Amino acid sequence: MGTPTGRIGRTAVVGLVAALAAGAGTAFVATGAGGGASMPANNPVDARDAALKVITRTITPTPTRTKGFTGYQTVTIRPPKQYVVLQGFATLSGGNTASVLITSTSSTAARYQVKLRFPGEQGRSGKLHVRVQLMPKQ
Repeated sequence: MGTPTGRIGRTAVVGLVAALAAGAGTAFVATGAGGGASMPANNPVDARDAALKVITRTITPTPTRTKGFTGYQTVTIRPPKQYVVLQGFATLSGGNTASVLITSTSSTAARYQVKLRFPGEQGRSGKLHVRVQLMPKQ
């Protein structure tokens, strides 16, 4: 079945999409991520209004263990005691192409973790830049 070509068909599709989007938005707002009563009255404009804190780290990757010719490293960022991890971002800059690879990232409330692989341990590794967004414990 193709897309509607007539004027009535397009109007019906646009109306259906708008109704579905409104229904999904209403369902999300009604249930809320935290259970309704804990949601703020107004959405925060920026991170400062939401009481978010950002940790930025620049690390020079060096393999801490080796298997064969491949090195591995795990970088863990832990928040201060009054905060929990919301999300994080990790990027590599500088260095030789494919000298270091980010194999995975993961986050829990207590930590943000970046796993690195050094295939063949050849070339200059550059810098690892990590940004972690934190929010206060509730």
